[in-house]
Amino acid sequence: MKNDLIQQINDLQNHLSVQLASRFEHKIDNQLTVKQILVLELIRTGVTSTNELAAQLNISTSAVSQMLNKLETKEYITRSINKENRREIILKLAAKGERHFEELQMLEDEMNRTVYGQLPLEDLKHLARILEKLNAIVEGE
Repeated sequence: MKNDLIQQINDLQNHLSVQLASRFEHKIDNQLTVKQILVLELIRTGVTSTNELAAQLNISTSAVSQMLNKLETKEYITRSINKENRREIILKLAAKGERHFEELQMLEDEMNRTVYGQLPLEDLKHLARILEKLNAIVEGE
């Protein structure tokens, strides 16, 4: 019984993800891979060195450098030399990278309004509590 319910939840989550992707796909920047988006997110949240990115993503610094080369070529990031430590490269989002996150926020706002906004407040509170519990379980492992 419990396994059947868990499978139903998984199926519903997958179906919701597919439906949301289908509904909003035309508004998503499809030029980026999932790893590239992760790198941009880490840079946006303050990770500014190649070594730190490699550690966060659990990949080699050469793999990070290859990703950074592609992101720089696509004009999502800039790299500059740290004037205080010339061996260190500082990573920043370029205007296109900033725009990516602004568009993502607008898309999230639209999804929240048109999808989650239709749920009653009590359902939203209950969903938030369940997601908090699931996050705590995953973080505790």
